[in-house]
Amino acid sequence: MLKQHLSRYLLLATWLIISLPACRRDSDSLTESKNQNSLQIKALIVKARQAENGNNDTLKKIVNQLYKLSAQTGNKEGFVWAEMMDADYYWQNADHKRAMQMAMLCLADAEKYHIKEVNIQVYGTIANLFKETGQYPQAFKNADLGLNLATVNKDTAHIIALLGLKAMFTRSWHLYNHQPGPDSSIYLNLAALQIAESNPRQAKMCTRFYDNICQYYKDQKDYQKAFYYGNKGVENALKFKQQRSLTYSYAWLGQSYYFNGDHVKGIDYMNKALQTALNLKEPYRVMEIHGHMYDCYLSTGDYKSALMHYRRMWTMRDSLKVLDNANKLTELQAKYDTVKKDKQINELNAKALQRGAMVVILTLLIAIVVLFYNKERKSKELIASEKRRVDEELKNAGLELQYFTENMRQKNEIIEEFKAEIEQLQIQHISVADREGLDTLINAHIMTADNWDSFRKLFGKVHAGFFDNIKKRYPNLTASDARILSLIKLELSNNEMANMLGITIEGIKKSKQRLRKKMELGKDDSLEEIVAGM
Repeated sequence: MLKQHLSRYLLLATWLIISLPACRRDSDSLTESKNQNSLQIKALIVKARQAENGNNDTLKKIVNQLYKLSAQTGNKEGFVWAEMMDADYYWQNADHKRAMQMAMLCLADAEKYHIKEVNIQVYGTIANLFKETGQYPQAFKNADLGLNLATVNKDTAHIIALLGLKAMFTRSWHLYNHQPGPDSSIYLNLAALQIAESNPRQAKMCTRFYDNICQYYKDQKDYQKAFYYGNKGVENALKFKQQRSLTYSYAWLGQSYYFNGDHVKGIDYMNKALQTALNLKEPYRVMEIHGHMYDCYLSTGDYKSALMHYRRMWTMRDSLKVLDNANKLTELQAKYDTVKKDKQINELNAKALQRGAMVVILTLLIAIVVLFYNKERKSKELIASEKRRVDEELKNAGLELQYFTENMRQKNEIIEEFKAEIEQLQIQHISVADREGLDTLINAHIMTADNWDSFRKLFGKVHAGFFDNIKKRYPNLTASDARILSLIKLELSNNEMANMLGITIEGIKKSKQRLRKKMELGKDDSLEEIVAGM
């Protein structure tokens, strides 16, 4: 019996000796596999962050790889980073609704899994989304949330980044409200730049501050400082391959040169910015750069080029549905805030059961008041946004009418010169047939039926209700009378009106006399002043 027990123990010991190394090898292999997956995920995160400033399609491919590997390994950090980069991809692709959805999802997961760096960064993305749709109060709110979290965590890189973000918002808000003179954004930018330049590890972060400071000095017309910081921005962006930042460096530097008088160099930089944005496949940046080029051409009276870029900007703006994006962002933020408030209210309710029903009722009342206030405020923001859109359309119509009228004036001058040449020819001995042909040319006019239709549409946009007022106040006036009155409204001379309508100056004067009779004006009444008041 003893021998049997000894034999069993000996077999068990032998099995343990053989099995332990194999178990250790399996454990080591599993640990090594986890470490390898973790390293791959970290490498993809670094690669995705580098691609954020490059081609947008490349960023999406890396994000998809990160999603897949994180799902396979159950790595929560990799998955949350993928959500963060996905939000940036949709933001840069001007799909603000989808970007906000991903950002809110990322924010909730980052808080759930305590991934602080992502939590800080996603606040910056949300702030940018609100800024690009003109919702500055929400933009500042989210930038402050990120900055406070970065300060608590002593995260220097994000403190610098969010200081720069607040500086950009401060400058944009200043311009958005058409406030003259300098603003406090320059102090935020210079302070953040000093921190970034003092640490070689933060060197690549200097680009955004060079760009922001260049923009500031450009707006203040201090072009020498703008050139200095703009060129530093270009140099740093090229060094660190920051293509998106390069679009800002080129754009602000281009405007600085253009407004300083070097139009060729200025447009060359603007075209570089435009081409870089097109290569990055970022339609929102393309739209913004067309707006900058419109500002340049408008400042020098090149209305034809200004109109071309203005139309491209608004065509892209309509296709990107910026106003709809603003509505959707507000709606998504409200939903997220509501979910968060509901969660907080539930937690309070659990504690309030011990303290009494009055606390619960008071909390709910406060929540209702806050939600009502937010709804009213957002409604006002939407109304203001719609008003700005209508004002922009009116401004565009006014510009087109101005360009149309100026074009007509230039054609009038050509016709006047042509008529003088023809009159000299008529003095000479020419045939009857040639004389009749010259008479036809002298009586030519440029206000054709098609021109009149185009002119009337533009005129109606800028001077809404003008023709309706004429019909109501003077129902006996004809269409020809209304045409004369519209030209008087534009303050054209008798000579210019005569050439446009193909009649003599004397004919214009007689037309005005007939108009005075039909309108029953007295001797002291001024036809021009009455038309100006219509």
